[in-house]
Order: sequence, then C-alpha cells, then structure tokens
Amino acid sequence: MKPLGPGSVVGDELLATLQDIAAAITEIEAPTKPVQMPAVLNADLPPAENWPGCYIFVTDEDCIAISTDVAGTYTWLRADGSAI
Repeated sequence: MKPLGPGSVVGDELLATLQDIAAAITEIEAPTKPVQMPAVLNADLPPAENWPGCYIFVTDEDCIAISTDVAGTYTWLRADGSAI
C-alpha cells in the first residue's frame, strides 16, 4: 500500500483540499475583498437572541439589521439604530 502524502493520488487531492480550506479560513479571518452578506425578508428574520452581534441584509426593508441587546433583550435594529 502506498502511503498518503505528496505524490500519491489521494495525498495530492487531500493536500489540495486542505490548502483550499486553509485559504478559505484566512479569507474569513482577514478579508481582502467585500463579502456578500446573508439576506432575508423581514418576516423570515431568525430570532435575534440566537445571533447576538450578527448582521443580515433585510431585502424588503432595504437595510442592514444588527442583532442588538436592548435592555437585556436582543432585537433586530437597523444599522442606524432605528427599529425595523
């Protein structure tokens, strides 16, 4: 049996896959270009308390919403702080 590693078919494919994964992680940690934001309709916004500090584009409101702690309860607010 040929060992895994450079030169073996499985090893080269695995190495290429791991390099792709490492590049994707690096791009998440230090983006070098704009990243497409997830988008939903207002009616489909997930519970804000499940996504503290996260943002999403609300298509039918044409705004960015941020899950924000307001007096101990998370709610979706527009990026400018106003209610959706």
